[in-house]
Amino acid sequence: MNTEAAIETQRFPLSGYLKLTKPSIIYLLVLTAATSMFLANGFDGSLSKIIFGLIGIALIASSSAVINQILDIEIDSKMVRTKNRPLVIGEISQKSAKTFAAALLVSGIIILFAFNNVLTIFLTLLTWAFYSFFYTKILKFAGTQNIVIGGIAGAMPPLLGWTAITNSIDALPLLMVLIIFIWTPPHFWALAINRKDDYVAAKVPMMPVVKGTEYTKIQIFLYSILLTVTSLFPFATGYLGGFYFLSALVLNTIFIGFSLALMIDKSNKLALPLFLYSIVYLTLLFIFMVLDKLIPIQI
Repeated sequence: MNTEAAIETQRFPLSGYLKLTKPSIIYLLVLTAATSMFLANGFDGSLSKIIFGLIGIALIASSSAVINQILDIEIDSKMVRTKNRPLVIGEISQKSAKTFAAALLVSGIIILFAFNNVLTIFLTLLTWAFYSFFYTKILKFAGTQNIVIGGIAGAMPPLLGWTAITNSIDALPLLMVLIIFIWTPPHFWALAINRKDDYVAAKVPMMPVVKGTEYTKIQIFLYSILLTVTSLFPFATGYLGGFYFLSALVLNTIFIGFSLALMIDKSNKLALPLFLYSIVYLTLLFIFMVLDKLIPIQI
């Protein structure tokens, strides 16, 4: 690489901008939104509406992720997990990040307006504002239930995907939102246990910091039971069939097993494996929703 090319790369660190969007979160967002799109019409509708709907939702969600890191730069600098984020290490300036966030937001709105509908724009912008500002600046510091209430932002993609296709709100996407809403606390609390020292250093009142690790582990176990019940609602209401029911039972049995093992694990070494499994759990649960339509099993 010549000198000019090297300078240009430094001016626009592509990997840094990608990290600002939190791609590991965007992947789950797109998956859950795409699942609800499939359940809405089996992908029989306009392909452009599906593809650009996902792109528009992902762009606005990415914008909120960037804003979150702009506002959290001081906190991130105190935590081992986040101390190497692009804004913290100076790889990208805050001014550039703000421009990037604005570009993502405007692009997402334009795409949803051109290919989808105003209802999806409204709900997506509401989610964007809730996570970017209310959760980041207020709710995160409001107490131990911060992640419980804040989880609604991350739970919205199934509804957004559904409205992008149908321009309406129905019970099934709301049940999917509820599943993610109940999944979020045990998912995040497992990480909070693993990174408790980070939250102490950053003075963020996550449950393990305020209530203690043992109390948090009990809450994770109780939520894993609640998640099991909630995840079966799409089957109980007749929206999904036997394949999903059996798959959900297996996934939830493992989740409960992990949470129970963590509750009796004095070393807390199982917190990170539970956190990682929770990601696998949600990924597979939504994939199985799609497969349920392709593999009918009567129960």
